[in-house]
Amino acid sequence: MKYNNINEFVTELKIFLKEEQVILDKENLFHYCYDATEMRFMPDVAVLPVNTEEVSKIMKLAYENDIPVTPQGGRTGLSGGALPVKGGVVLSLLRMNRILEIDKKNMQIVIEPGVIAADLQKELNEHNLFFPPDPSSTVESTLGGNVAENAGYTRAVKYGVTRDYVLGLEAVLPNGDIIHVGGRTLKNVTGYDLVSLLIGSEGTLAVVTKIICKVLPKPMFRRTCIFYLDDLIAAADLVASVFESGITPCAIEFMDNYSINCVGDYLSGMEFLRRDAAVLVLIEVDGNHRGATDEEAHRILESGSTQKGVIESRLAKSDEEADKLWRIRRETLPALKAKGKDHLEADVVVPRYQLSFLARAIKESETDKMVKVATFGHAGDGNLHVTIQYRKRNFSELEEANELLGEIYRKTVEMGGKLTGEHGVGLTVKNYMWLQMSPVEIALMKRIKQAFDPKGLLNPEKIFPDEETENPAG
Repeated sequence: MKYNNINEFVTELKIFLKEEQVILDKENLFHYCYDATEMRFMPDVAVLPVNTEEVSKIMKLAYENDIPVTPQGGRTGLSGGALPVKGGVVLSLLRMNRILEIDKKNMQIVIEPGVIAADLQKELNEHNLFFPPDPSSTVESTLGGNVAENAGYTRAVKYGVTRDYVLGLEAVLPNGDIIHVGGRTLKNVTGYDLVSLLIGSEGTLAVVTKIICKVLPKPMFRRTCIFYLDDLIAAADLVASVFESGITPCAIEFMDNYSINCVGDYLSGMEFLRRDAAVLVLIEVDGNHRGATDEEAHRILESGSTQKGVIESRLAKSDEEADKLWRIRRETLPALKAKGKDHLEADVVVPRYQLSFLARAIKESETDKMVKVATFGHAGDGNLHVTIQYRKRNFSELEEANELLGEIYRKTVEMGGKLTGEHGVGLTVKNYMWLQMSPVEIALMKRIKQAFDPKGLLNPEKIFPDEETENPAG
C-alpha cells in the first residue's frame, strides 16, 4: 500500500536518521519482506534505529502521519508476526544489539532487543552463566523477538519460558511515548503486571527497546539419554514414567519416523540413526554435581528401558556426542524444508501426556492423503510442532493441507490444548482463534489493543481474526 504522505515522511525521517539508516530501494527492501514462513509483504520503507530516542521519534512521526509500523528482529518467526502486511514502515531493531550490563552479583543482565540469542549465550558462558530460553533459531533469533513471542524451546520443561526471566522492559508506545515497566527487583506487585502483558504480545502493543532479565549459573554437568521406540503412545508412557520417578529433566524432545529420516537425509554422519524407529526421544538432565547428574541419567535409562515399545536405549558417551544428538533435533525443521515442498506449520500444545495421542491422531488423519506430515517437538511440556508438506502449485494438496491444519487445531482444543505454544498467533493462526477463545475474550483483547494503539498502526492485522471468520458458529 502506498501513502500520499510517504515521501514527506521519509524526508522528515532523514532529519534525525543517517542516510544509510533509511532503506528505500527495492533490492534492499526485499530483505525485510519475509520471515521463516516464506510469506512476503513489501514495506514502503525500512528504518534501522540505533537507540530508544530514535525509535521514539520514528514512532511519533509515523503516528502523526497514520503510517503503519511493523517491528522486526531476526525474521525467524513461524507465524508471520513480523511481516509488514499493510506496507508502511519496517522498524528493524537489529542495530540495537548491545549487551549493556552483566550484573553477576544480582544475576541479571540488561540488553537491547537486537541481541542475537547465540551471541548472548556465548558472552554469558564467559561468566559461567546462561539464559535458559534458547530457541532452535538461536544463531539468528533476537531477544526482542523472543520477548515478543514468549519463546521457550527445549529447556522449558525444567526452566520455564522467556516470561519467567524478564524482570523489566523499556518500550515505546505507538505515539512515541517511552515507558518503563517492571525493574530490577525480584518482587513487584505495584499495579498491573504490564511486563507480562507486553511479553508475548507479538509487537502489537509497544516496541521493546531494553530488556532486564534474570540469568542462572550454568550447570556444570549434563547427561543425555537416547530412546528409540516402535510406537507413539509408548513414548507418552516413557515420558510419564520419568516424571513419576521424581526427576525433572531439563529437556525431553521427540521426533517421529518421518522427521528422523528427513534429518538423516539432510545431515552427513548420521549413520547411527535408527531409521526404522517410530519415535526418537532425547532426555537430558543437568546439575552441578557429577554423581547426582549421572545417577539421575542412569535411573531414567534403567526405568525407561523396561517400558513397553522401547527398542533401543543408551546414554550419550560424551558432551560431543550429546551435541550431535541435539543438533539432530535442532535441524529438524531445516531438514524438512530441504525437501523442496511448500508447507504449513502448526505449533500446538496439549497437556503433557496427551502429546503422543495427538501425534497419533494426526498420523491417522494423514492416512489416504496426498500430503506428508512430520510431528516433532517438546515432549516434556506438551508442545507439538507439525509440518504439513504439499507439492508446490498443487491446489488439491494445498486444500488438503489446509483441511488437515484445521483438523489439527480442533483436535488440540478438544484435548484441552492451545493453538500455539511458542510461535505466536501472527497471521497463520489468527483465523482459528475462535476455536479456543470466546467472543467476549477476543473483544477484551481488542480493547487492550485499543488502549495501547488507538489508531491500530502498530503491527496491524495480527492476532485478531478477520471479521468474516470471527465466531462463525454464532
